[in-house]
Amino acid sequence: MKKTKNALVILAGGIGRRFNKKIPKQFNEINGKNLIEFFLSRIDTNNFDLILIVVKKNHQKYIKNLKYNFPLIKFIYTEPGKSRQLSSLNAIKKLNKYKPKNILIHDAARPFCSNKLITKILKQLDKNYSAIPYVISPDRKVILKKEFNKNLKLIQTPQGFNFKTIFKSHANSKISNAKDDSELISQEQLNFIKGEKLNIKITYPEDLNYFKIFLKPIYKSGIGYDIHRIDTNTKKGLKLCGVKIDFNKLIGHSDADVGIHAICDSIFGALSMKDIGYYFPNKDIKWKNKNSEHFLKFAKIKLKEKKFFIANLDINFICEKPNINKYRKKMISKISDILKIPEKIISIKATSNEKIGFIGDGHGIAAESIVQITNEKLY
Repeated sequence: MKKTKNALVILAGGIGRRFNKKIPKQFNEINGKNLIEFFLSRIDTNNFDLILIVVKKNHQKYIKNLKYNFPLIKFIYTEPGKSRQLSSLNAIKKLNKYKPKNILIHDAARPFCSNKLITKILKQLDKNYSAIPYVISPDRKVILKKEFNKNLKLIQTPQGFNFKTIFKSHANSKISNAKDDSELISQEQLNFIKGEKLNIKITYPEDLNYFKIFLKPIYKSGIGYDIHRIDTNTKKGLKLCGVKIDFNKLIGHSDADVGIHAICDSIFGALSMKDIGYYFPNKDIKWKNKNSEHFLKFAKIKLKEKKFFIANLDINFICEKPNINKYRKKMISKISDILKIPEKIISIKATSNEKIGFIGDGHGIAAESIVQITNEKLY
């Protein structure tokens, strides 16, 4: 078995009664990431040989994407105990077979810990039994007069330990309900280091507002364009943005819906993907006469996988006929339904080609689409 140097434990077995939500706070999503994913995305996971998450079996579904988002890390799980202390002990026992040199034990409810603090803790463990971060409270503790001006140390996680040290401390401790692991080791083995004021604990629903400090929305744009020739041998069968129109249909391998094709390409472009022809080649018989809604649903899945949301969608048709304005509301409603986005962020417009060229002569219809996507959920 590969020798393990550093292991990270994330305690995520609590139910968070004060948070007052249907699911525990550590699994609530902020812009597509729960607290655990957010924390791991902020640190260099390469510092750890494995990550153990203490989580109830029926809650593992909330973190199933971790192995895909962090494929170079080995994730293991163990059930929580009846107290925080027992949950830590379960994790330590599970890790014992891997014989790590160091272990960091972290509360899932502290997602704002920086990589700088992680690095500092690991460095301290090169020469100390422990590394316990703390901050000084700006408030004063008033119990006795002599204590009036004493500053309080507020202990944080992650707390770093030499693995053998914390393993023995848990095994030999007479304490039954320690609030954190640093309570269990001897005074001589304690090594306090300066923590971070922003490494706060999420306790109440309003604490989620702190994410506004850390989350900088990402906006990306994409453009799509498609054009098809009008089949003059027909008088009906046209489909634009999923809406059937009593007009000559377009010639194409699928249903030739230039509106949806342009939207798909704009989404693929914003996600830095290839064009629609790569995913649905017109030489593949299975896409023959295919409803283009299938392609748009595929684009929607890709948005979800990459955790992006549409902020604005602008579609412009270029044609002499038909009168797009007559079908505009139906098109917006259809696209809204397929992509599950508000109608108010969709714009559909049309312009003629002023009787110029291929389109101006009435031989074809074109559509262009510009989409703006963001990692911030706006609706």
